[in-house]
Amino acid sequence: MKTLVIFAALLGSLLATDNINVNNQGNVDDNVHQIVNINNQDHVAHINSLNGWNSWDSICEYGKGVVATRLYGKRMCVVTKMDTNVFPSLDALNNKPASSFFKFNINQVPIANIGIYGVHVEALCRGIPSYTAEAHQVDAGFELCDPSSIIVIAGISFCF
Repeated sequence: MKTLVIFAALLGSLLATDNINVNNQGNVDDNVHQIVNINNQDHVAHINSLNGWNSWDSICEYGKGVVATRLYGKRMCVVTKMDTNVFPSLDALNNKPASSFFKFNINQVPIANIGIYGVHVEALCRGIPSYTAEAHQVDAGFELCDPSSIIVIAGISFCF
């Protein structure tokens, strides 16, 4: 039985798609741990940022051209279209992408059927209020953003 468990663990490691772990410890006693899972077969990247109430999960569904982010502290999900001119490709996620800054205006009308954005987005956002958002590129200053509302996904800073 132990051999089967060890074999399954090794086989899972060999068959897994790309995984990236980032452990960012700042100089103010904060600890943020990020995990990026890339599924090349489904053209999906799943990003987890573990940071207490500021934690969030994000799905980048390249096949549908959408990005969905579940903000645990705000108890909501935000879905936006992926701008392929700015957003890095799945292959580019293996490298450090160039930084881009965006502010999102969130539509106040909840999404009636989250399933239209695909099964991955539906699994992430099911059961919580979900909204669409429109992106607007801004300068690096983010003067209008509360620092706690900025999240970084694949080198793109989002302000909610």
